Amino acid sequence: MYKILISDVSLHTQYKSLFPDFNITIANSAEEIINLTYLKQYNIYIINFIFYNTIKELKEAGDQTTTIFIDDYYNIYNLKKTFQIADDYMIQPLILEELQIRVNYHYKKTFQENLSIIRYKDFFYHSRSKQLYLKNKRVKLSPNEVKILELFLSKTTQPLSKNIIFETIESTSDGSLRVYISKLKKLGFKIDYNRYTSSYSLKAE
Repeated sequence: MYKILISDVSLHTQYKSLFPDFNITIANSAEEIINLTYLKQYNIYIINFIFYNTIKELKEAGDQTTTIFIDDYYNIYNLKKTFQIADDYMIQPLILEELQIRVNYHYKKTFQENLSIIRYKDFFYHSRSKQLYLKNKRVKLSPNEVKILELFLSKTTQPLSKNIIFETIESTSDGSLRVYISKLKKLGFKIDYNRYTSSYSLKAE
């Protein structure tokens, strides 16, 4: 179930009617925010701007949770600070229907992004952006290394003949292929070669 952490007094008595289908947790202090995020992973934070530094601390530690800040009044300086670390900004008095629309938008966006992310051990491959990450750190790959990796991840454990790989990268160089495979293996991808069938396969985690 989609999990939301709320820390804004104006919402503490209304969250059940606002988000009946979501799992909601309430935090009343900066300490509670830190403790709750340590114990559980949330999909979205709805946080009063007074806890900006607390959220900044979490983000600097690698937390990538979607965050909506709620401010007591409009402040262009706070708006600029919001978009340095967070995803959305709203001001009091809240229009509750607008908050629902924004949360539903982020929910759908997160769901779509999760569908495009492939995980292998501590690696995360984003198929839409063609980017590979080791935990939260981006891993640089050449265009052909990306094509080969995507092929392996789409057919984990299945043997892939050299011909199939050559068609993918539009090359027939054994030497280049060995270099690409060697790079992926050094990164931590368990790729085996079968001499009898001239095929490669990516082992499951």
